[in-house]
Amino acid sequence: MTPHDPVAAVSAVLSEVLDVVQDVKQAHRKVPENHELHRELDRLFDDLRTWGRLLMDEDLQLGGSPLADMPSVAGRVPPNLWPSSASDDDVRTVLSEHLARLAAHLADAVASQTDDQAGAVLGEIQAAVADHVRALRP
Repeated sequence: MTPHDPVAAVSAVLSEVLDVVQDVKQAHRKVPENHELHRELDRLFDDLRTWGRLLMDEDLQLGGSPLADMPSVAGRVPPNLWPSSASDDDVRTVLSEHLARLAAHLADAVASQTDDQAGAVLGEIQAAVADHVRALRP
């Protein structure tokens, strides 16, 4: 696949979403349930699951094979982002960086799309990622 291949671009976004799922799972364990950040992590996790499904559907529609060339969440070994305790600010900083990386993959994928439906799905995810980035700001 070429760097501007629409299927490869969707797959790259899907892979990044799967990485962020792992990050959010770790963060969820570090942030006390009574913190506002914990509620944002719940919202983000729900969106990540939805995005994963949408991206797998789009990958299929574009003729790709989701997860054929990448491990699923269960098959990935996540880095230990916070070996000890983590403050809400530590969690916000790391997740904001990871969402910024996801946003960059989304921008590349949107730019490479020739399929209107895939472009629309990617654009919706892109807007939602921006909302989560804003919500993670202290």
